[in-house]
Amino acid sequence: MIDRFQKKTHSLHQTASGMSFEIDIWEYSPPGATQCIYLQGGLHGVELTGIPVLMRFMKELEESQYPERIICVPWSNPMGLDSQIMGQQTGYNNLHTNQQNCWNWNRITHLKDEGSLEGRWISTLLELSEEADTVLDLHTAGYETIPHVYVHHSQKELALDLGIPHLLAWDKPSSSFSDTCFQRGQKALTFELSSSRTIIESSITFGLEVLRCFFGFSKSNNKTQVWNQETQMLKWYSPESGVICWHKNSGDTVSQKEPILTMFSRQGEKVFQSPYDGILLLKNPIHAPYQYQELAKFLVP
Repeated sequence: MIDRFQKKTHSLHQTASGMSFEIDIWEYSPPGATQCIYLQGGLHGVELTGIPVLMRFMKELEESQYPERIICVPWSNPMGLDSQIMGQQTGYNNLHTNQQNCWNWNRITHLKDEGSLEGRWISTLLELSEEADTVLDLHTAGYETIPHVYVHHSQKELALDLGIPHLLAWDKPSSSFSDTCFQRGQKALTFELSSSRTIIESSITFGLEVLRCFFGFSKSNNKTQVWNQETQMLKWYSPESGVICWHKNSGDTVSQKEPILTMFSRQGEKVFQSPYDGILLLKNPIHAPYQYQELAKFLVP
């Protein structure tokens, strides 16, 4: 008998018109499994790459007849996925029912005991992942980024041989989904596979190869550089307001005082220099920043 993923659907809530928001849970349960791995994609509605990666990887797990139990939730946030303004994905926050507070979908685990829409949704995901020994949460970041992974420093060995360029090891947990899973005793990794809002085939291929390496289907010769998230990932805020044109790509090595972007404002044109020596990790999805708005993150030795 060939083991296959079996799908079940969990209803979250209904809109006023009666439309139902649902989560599909795909479970693979071979006999004799001693470990359980939980895979999740699309926690933010703008972070799309993880969805096709998981849909394709489920087929590979079936073909290989992987010996352990797998719970896979590719479409973990139907509300976030449906959040759009004039065709632009906006699913980092809940615009459906929480316009006042606009909770970040990956920072609301403190609401898990509430009876709100967000509380019921995050409680559902935490319950689905509760039995897992390992939790892999697939995300994307910014409008341009170099792939990276977040993991507690005690578990960084899990991610060193997956071909991901940068590993950010943290000491103090946030209220994110993955960090919450770590705090309850699970192995937990947050992958940032590509830029947000778009899907390209090369990003899907990269994400698949990361999972193949994690599950032992493949090996990578690419080295991962380890950084301390609390001390070596630094943010840069816009010194002025205006329209910006970047001169560097994510992943580029930059030197302090090297020209990094040009800003066009009502006062004219001005070139700004890199605030750090290091690597440009990601650019935020903003092209016309206001003063003091976060522009980017850097990895600084």
